[in-house]
Amino acid sequence: MATETAIIRVTGLVQGVGFRYTTKHLAYKFDVSGTVKNLDDGSVEIGARANSDNLEKFIDAIKQGPSPAARVNEVFIYKGAPVPERKTFDIVY
Repeated sequence: MATETAIIRVTGLVQGVGFRYTTKHLAYKFDVSGTVKNLDDGSVEIGARANSDNLEKFIDAIKQGPSPAARVNEVFIYKGAPVPERKTFDIVY
């Protein structure tokens, strides 16, 4: 199955609530590689690479808010955006 990419930007209460940590665990669950990082505006940006089915499952899980303390307001998805190839999914500080 072909690899697909997406840049995902999540707004809401997504910083300081374990969002990046739980996103990393979802990435391993759905075999997604890429990165997750906090942005200065209070949102979180995820760069993801996976097969189509796994990427969709990952995005659906992100929309639910992977951290119990998080509150997701909006999820912006830019499919096909350039995401560098990686073997892992990492939190970027």
